[in-house]
Amino acid sequence: MESTNWMGILSALLPSIVAIVMIIVSIVLKAKKDSMTGMSKELSELVLTIIEAAKDKHFTQKEILKIIKEGEDVVEEAKKLLNP
Repeated sequence: MESTNWMGILSALLPSIVAIVMIIVSIVLKAKKDSMTGMSKELSELVLTIIEAAKDKHFTQKEILKIIKEGEDVVEEAKKLLNP
């Protein structure tokens, strides 16, 4: 019995999850008519980090930690925009 290739699944699902999150954030920000400059910057950095890490289809621990840090930055920026 073969084990599940989680890195392969992760590299396939992660861009889709990021795209869905970006769509939801965009809709929320448009509804609030807030400036998206900070959020756009953070989301761009997150996407670039994921793309850079997924180039070789093997995520290292360092790359995963960098993705998590960028994700935390996105969450912090979202909190700033959603809390008046």
